[in-house]
Amino acid sequence: MRIAGLTDLHGRIVNFSRVLLYKPDIVIVSGDITHFGRDLRIIDYLKYIKENENVQVLTVPGNCDNRESINKLNEYNINIDGKCVEINNIKFIGIGGSNPTPFNTPNEYTEKELYKKFKNAIKGIKKEDLINNFILVTHSPPKNTMADRVGEDNVGSESVREIIEEYGPSLVICGHIHESKCIDKINNSYIVNPSQESFFISDVFDKNNKVNVKNIELIDL
Repeated sequence: MRIAGLTDLHGRIVNFSRVLLYKPDIVIVSGDITHFGRDLRIIDYLKYIKENENVQVLTVPGNCDNRESINKLNEYNINIDGKCVEINNIKFIGIGGSNPTPFNTPNEYTEKELYKKFKNAIKGIKKEDLINNFILVTHSPPKNTMADRVGEDNVGSESVREIIEEYGPSLVICGHIHESKCIDKINNSYIVNPSQESFFISDVFDKNNKVNVKNIELIDL
């Protein structure tokens, strides 16, 4: 199964035709789809892709997505914030919003609240069935990685990092920090932040009931 991932569109309708050339099965947008709810057309466009391009679309809202944006994502059934969705035997777990920022944006949470979103999403799933066996879609990158650097500081989420260290998702798709485009790892978990500049392509497959990541490639938009 091929995944294409973007983030931090902030209302921009980017060159999706370039993304679709890679024939993804799923397009994932990991937050800040709108810019404080302005230009909701981008969400309509994601709905169009879902209905007309024979691809699945999954999203989580970012800290700059307001209630109107989130309601529209819910209406189109593409928001996996606080949910676990299974596609082709692969579980996708979403954590939307961000840890606190200095900017008082509309969709921020405490670290405890972010962790609780994850725990609510996995209710009824045995921990041993999750270890190294799911994809985490989160707006906030994990703390102290290449994905969360702003100058000399690391501003990512401590709870997202805790989840990665405890549960070991095979792939972590994040965003939020525009200047931190990267592919990184925590233990055996791949972390990708495509930033505003690019999208990524990754082929994942189910092998012996475990999610395997075959490749991750960042491609300029």
